[in-house]
Amino acid sequence: MFVVLTFAAGPERGECLAVCEGDRLTIGRSSQAGRKVRDRHLSRIHLEVDFRRGGRALVRDLDSRNGVYVNGRRVEERVLGPHDRILAGQQVWDVSYVEDLTDLEDEAEETMTVLDQPKDCFKCGRPISLATFADGEVLEEDNRYLCPDCRVVVSFDSDVFQGFEILERLGSGSAGLVFKARQIVLGRLVALKVLRRRESLSPRTEARFLREAATIAKLDHPRIVKVFDASPFPEGYFIVMEYFEGADLQSLIEERGVPSVAVSLSIGLQMCEALDYAAGERIVHRDVKPANILYRARDGVAKLSDFGLAKRVGVSHGTRDGEGVGTPCYMPPEQLNDARNVDQRADVYSLGATLYHLLSGRYPIIASNLHEFMESILTRDPPPVEKLNPRVMPELAAVVRRAMRKKADERFQSARAFYEALDRVRQQYRIPSPPRVA
Repeated sequence: MFVVLTFAAGPERGECLAVCEGDRLTIGRSSQAGRKVRDRHLSRIHLEVDFRRGGRALVRDLDSRNGVYVNGRRVEERVLGPHDRILAGQQVWDVSYVEDLTDLEDEAEETMTVLDQPKDCFKCGRPISLATFADGEVLEEDNRYLCPDCRVVVSFDSDVFQGFEILERLGSGSAGLVFKARQIVLGRLVALKVLRRRESLSPRTEARFLREAATIAKLDHPRIVKVFDASPFPEGYFIVMEYFEGADLQSLIEERGVPSVAVSLSIGLQMCEALDYAAGERIVHRDVKPANILYRARDGVAKLSDFGLAKRVGVSHGTRDGEGVGTPCYMPPEQLNDARNVDQRADVYSLGATLYHLLSGRYPIIASNLHEFMESILTRDPPPVEKLNPRVMPELAAVVRRAMRKKADERFQSARAFYEALDRVRQQYRIPSPPRVA
């Protein structure tokens, strides 16, 4: 099987890039990318398409300057479905899957880019494409190859990192990798979040990674993933975090669809508790979204994670005046214009947008181009959630609508007020309380 990216605009319109199952393709304006594209708005190595064996392909932002968008939403890593649309720089690709390339080759034989068959990593068994070799991060020894991820894992087996047994990779993104590990002395499972130093890694990404450790280490709340330790190692930094046996909501939505109204309401209440506590510590998260909420289905517990963009109220952490940070699809207008000076009402909006997604099955913002996307953040309200999902009670729809008001003064003024409004709906409809955790 192949995943096919078809240029939908520009001088290369109609050209196809095909990646076979088990292979990867990097795209950027550098000749070191697996596929060079002449676009000054692209980073040197901007994104990667990773088609794992037995599953769907992933698109991954490789710490690009201008980001990667899928269906109008900025992503770090995202599973690609048929008919998805990727935007990066001034390039637009439509995604499709085919069993073989016969039909495509008949139509565009000369424009098809198909990668050579990959070599396998001797540690994890995953294939390594030739394009990945160009990145300079593949380790070769005695005709055996280590992929970039396992190269990091091997470094944990050295004397410097004795005490941790790496069990499996949990995920990856533009800022690093996350592994499940056992802390041998204490006999507990932990999550290790690893930031590898790369030539393409910006100082700001590195600073945000370290700030995340410093920020979460100060927080002690059952609705927030705990940080135990942070330390440098020869190839970068790592954070030792609480291991939570759950999955992020974005992945769950993509794999299983949206949760029930009752589950969504429970998650909203739990996240209000987390944000209310953070606000008491004078911390604004600034990136509340499904991908940063972990959920354990067996008992309904949810936890807030990824404080890499968090700021302490009244303190600057490298965000410049007039600059926006965060995930635009869930971002309030004031954060798009001036992320440095937002307060907890920005988190109220982002949680409201997250609940909108959970309840409706639709992203809060859908647009066909970047201009329309930004215009929607600033001025346009999404369709009423109760129109998209008739099971949503009108009282709950009204609460979500208020949380997503464009003007901060018209929203709930705190996570506590948001919680109380949601809880009144819960009590009115006799929905069970969220699970308690120690």
